[in-house]
Amino acid sequence: MALSSVPHSLYDHGQFYVHWGLAAYVLLESRRPVTRNPHHGPEIGLRKIDDVFTVSLSLRLSDSVLYPNGQVPSKLATTGFAVERKSSNGSSVTLLKILGVLGCAVVLVLRLGIWERSSSVEDAAEDSDEYYFNWTAVSPSEDLKWRACYDGLECARLQVPLDYSDHSAGNAAIALVRSPSTIPRDDEGYLGPILINPGGPGGSGVSIILSDGKQLRTVIGDAHDIIGFDPRGIGFTTPTLQTLQTKGEQGLFLKDFLVAINSSDTALGSIYASAQNLGHLGAARMGDVARYVNTPTVARDMLSITKAHGRDKLQYWGFSYGTILGATFAAMFPDHVGRLVIDGVMDAENYYAALWSTNLVDADATLFQIYQACVDAGPVLCRIYEKTTEGIHARVQNLLTRLRTEPVSFYNATSGVYAVVDYSLVKQAIFRTLYTPYTDGKTLTIALAELELGNAEPIFKLSDVKDAYKSITAPCDCSPSRSGPDAERMENVMAIACGDGEPVEGDVASLKEFYDEMAGESTFAEVWYLRVGCSGWKVRAKERFTASFETNTSFPLLLIGNTADPVTPLRAARKMSRGFKNSVLLTQNSGGHCTLAATSKCTARAIRAYFQNGTLPKEGTVCEIESSIFADELSVTGLEDPDWELMRASHELQQSYFIPRL
Repeated sequence: MALSSVPHSLYDHGQFYVHWGLAAYVLLESRRPVTRNPHHGPEIGLRKIDDVFTVSLSLRLSDSVLYPNGQVPSKLATTGFAVERKSSNGSSVTLLKILGVLGCAVVLVLRLGIWERSSSVEDAAEDSDEYYFNWTAVSPSEDLKWRACYDGLECARLQVPLDYSDHSAGNAAIALVRSPSTIPRDDEGYLGPILINPGGPGGSGVSIILSDGKQLRTVIGDAHDIIGFDPRGIGFTTPTLQTLQTKGEQGLFLKDFLVAINSSDTALGSIYASAQNLGHLGAARMGDVARYVNTPTVARDMLSITKAHGRDKLQYWGFSYGTILGATFAAMFPDHVGRLVIDGVMDAENYYAALWSTNLVDADATLFQIYQACVDAGPVLCRIYEKTTEGIHARVQNLLTRLRTEPVSFYNATSGVYAVVDYSLVKQAIFRTLYTPYTDGKTLTIALAELELGNAEPIFKLSDVKDAYKSITAPCDCSPSRSGPDAERMENVMAIACGDGEPVEGDVASLKEFYDEMAGESTFAEVWYLRVGCSGWKVRAKERFTASFETNTSFPLLLIGNTADPVTPLRAARKMSRGFKNSVLLTQNSGGHCTLAATSKCTARAIRAYFQNGTLPKEGTVCEIESSIFADELSVTGLEDPDWELMRASHELQQSYFIPRL
């Protein structure tokens, strides 16, 4: 888990002595190659490259290994950092040994503290008052009235028209949370607010500041307020979308909907029927709200938020669907663009046509990056190792083929969890992992190897079907919610995305033709549900997008794309960049969805420079990454490296940031 679980002062003040002591100990005591244990630690390694000793500490309990008996926790894993120092000859061997032992002890205490803290973060979020705030006690107002909330943050509710073209329709109240700048707002060094959208559609900006605000602050710097807001219909913003009104209802819908389209002759028809049911429920239960949750209206809300801060130009960082929102704002209000970053760029024209036909062109490339990393890592670290990527692919395909006719069941006697793991679930779990290959890729290979042996629980834990089962089987809880209404829900995705788009006409036969054609570009077309999902949605947004994505903005946009993003391919970023005059496309050489899928000091530097002083990277810049799928540590050259904190924040975002999945 992230090092932020430990107070930074404790870690930072001691790291110099800890690492020097550790280095001394290892230099004196480690005279032989280290035997790596892929499943548990602690583990200390030493290697010498060009007269520089690299000392690496990796402490792991389970490395996310899920054992057949289910007794080892799956999430107690930490990442070690390699620290390089020039070696020197000490005059006092005994003193160095003492320092080394003390250094190891301190690191162990710190790391064990991290394990304890990080393993209970989820529970703390439920039980601690620092994660609870009574939003209903905040009266919406047209001018922002901030009040202290959560832990060192500020909250407000901005009143805006439900319909900007008809103020008699009523009002909406936008929930905002602010990580305030340390620079006074009347100081010339204060640079204003930056709005964050985590994607979706349906991602909560409030939640992302609560979970990752400190890391985003490190990347952006201290001169800005960082603001998360819940878009229309989401989270603590009112009125709220909630078509499926109980957990059980949500779970039953997901269980029926999350079926691979090619898993049987009736699968597509069944998904289509579920989509029709959801559409009817949405129109009957939420039609009056759903008409006003569309992207152009939220773009108007962002301008209202900006002006409520006394500013005229938007500063913004949006991910995934957040790039649609950012591009929509830039197209509608080109003269109100300040600094605008869109990260993991979608093809906005394809989105507004409700086609969803170009998203997966790089998905299989992401999968083969995991396979190539497995080949490079070897059989000790990768449990589905074969000599070639084609060999691994064939092995996985054989497993999937067997699951079509022979699903595998499991029952965990300790937790009481049980399920049937079939072809659809595994295909969907593999696809889900492509979003975060550097965090979950190794875990996927372990889960597939366990499945070959008949242990189905690990792959179940990687799937979205797990969430459906949890919703269906969870006991009824009528206590007040501490986290607000669920944001990332399938019906919210449909309400926003399908409501934005053109109606999807046709029947099951025409949808089959669509998916057959899409399968020519990606083997994951059968778990890409947006097109069939929109076929059932009935409520069209009141305001339609009519602007152009070919425009000249008041300040150039920064677009960022990964070389192998499974759902927002680099070619979409190139297309969108051509439309926005003078914009620059920064490429991150990685797989995964959005830049936060990997740790990149280069990318973080570029984003910081853009927000702090408006500097754009040179056209054609490609940023490399420090992450790898099977290695357990990042390398940092010298403790005085000025980018140490920047890279640590980038790495913590990789580990913890959740980009809502399309």
